[in-house]
Amino acid sequence: MTGFDENTATAGRDRSFRRPARSARAAGDIHGGHGGIRLAAGVSFVSLIIVLAHFVHAVVRAPYYAPGAGPWPAWIALVVVGAIGGACIAAYSARLPDWLFAVLTAMLAVPVWLDLVAVDGLLVVGVTPTAAAAAGALLMPVAALRGTKAPLAIASVLSAILAAASLVQFGEAGRNTVVGLAIAATVVAPVVLITIAVRGFRRLVRREVDLSLVQSTVSTPRTAVGMRASEELAQLDFDAEALLEDVGAGRIAIPLPPDKAELAAALAARLRIRLIEGRTDTWLRHAVAESAYLSGRVEVDDPTGLAGRLSPPQREGLLFALWLIVGERSRRQPAYAAVRITPHEYDDDEIADLKVVIEASGVSRRHLDPTTWDAVGSLGTHHVAATADTLRIDVSCQTDPTSRAPSTAPSGARTRRA
Repeated sequence: MTGFDENTATAGRDRSFRRPARSARAAGDIHGGHGGIRLAAGVSFVSLIIVLAHFVHAVVRAPYYAPGAGPWPAWIALVVVGAIGGACIAAYSARLPDWLFAVLTAMLAVPVWLDLVAVDGLLVVGVTPTAAAAAGALLMPVAALRGTKAPLAIASVLSAILAAASLVQFGEAGRNTVVGLAIAATVVAPVVLITIAVRGFRRLVRREVDLSLVQSTVSTPRTAVGMRASEELAQLDFDAEALLEDVGAGRIAIPLPPDKAELAAALAARLRIRLIEGRTDTWLRHAVAESAYLSGRVEVDDPTGLAGRLSPPQREGLLFALWLIVGERSRRQPAYAAVRITPHEYDDDEIADLKVVIEASGVSRRHLDPTTWDAVGSLGTHHVAATADTLRIDVSCQTDPTSRAPSTAPSGARTRRA
């Protein structure tokens, strides 16, 4: 396969990429409008059920405790910590400060310690920690609203502590040690399951939101700027206005001082570069550059901006096909793709048809979603050549008649049909 390899993709990733602030905020917001709050509410309900199950276990085993307060001081401390943590999460949600999270985590040590003291030496009669085991369930809503690494690490530490407390009683408890280890496992197992579910949910939502944001480019004019370019132009406009305002107000003398003259020259150069790039900077380049998933994994070879001639349905089909192709992952390497758009046929010295070539590496044809071929089919007639881990798709598609531009046909080109 020519024109693209993994080294090219690596070089593309090495280029500085700054996700537009607007799309970055939207793609990262999974807590409000995209179901994150509902997920956290469901996780909190499951957490409450686990806590109640451990509480019932404590009530059933209460007669076997040594004379004294039994497990209740630990449970009272756990309820206090849970109430404070719930109030903090309700107030801060995903913006819970790190220092406050650390304080709440330290407070969990109190019910855990009280519970371990209460059950010390009682594993021989089947008495196991209850409040300490329930402490792990309080970390489940935190994993749904906040990062998953810290709750998982804390739950692992609590589980290890309970497992160690059971193992030191092996000589006396005998077979009941297995029960103690099972209780220790109930601390970390729910957090692990929630971590897997939350990470999958966040990855799915971010991909879908990113795709929705990028799909907005399919309806733009042929050479319209994208979100990232518009932010750069806004900054250039602000810098130029600030400089002109200083000159007009007399704060900067004429002729300009060397430093201000250098700034004016730099602004002019950046504006010229942006105007030149805008002539061939089509929706496809913006879609790739502004996507966190396509950037660095898709290379666009369209020097004359022919992608702008595609109709909106064709654009959406091409974008979705690329999305599905690079979304595939093999055991050896992730998938990369290159798109090359060239004239295919001319009609009265005007481009009538385009040839779109998609070359992908690290992907097998049999692993592609069938929807990929529906997306490619919306572009036009296509031919596929595939090997074990490479794929080449040649598509012949008609241009959008509403997007005619000065002909790029070579001189002397004649009308021809395949």
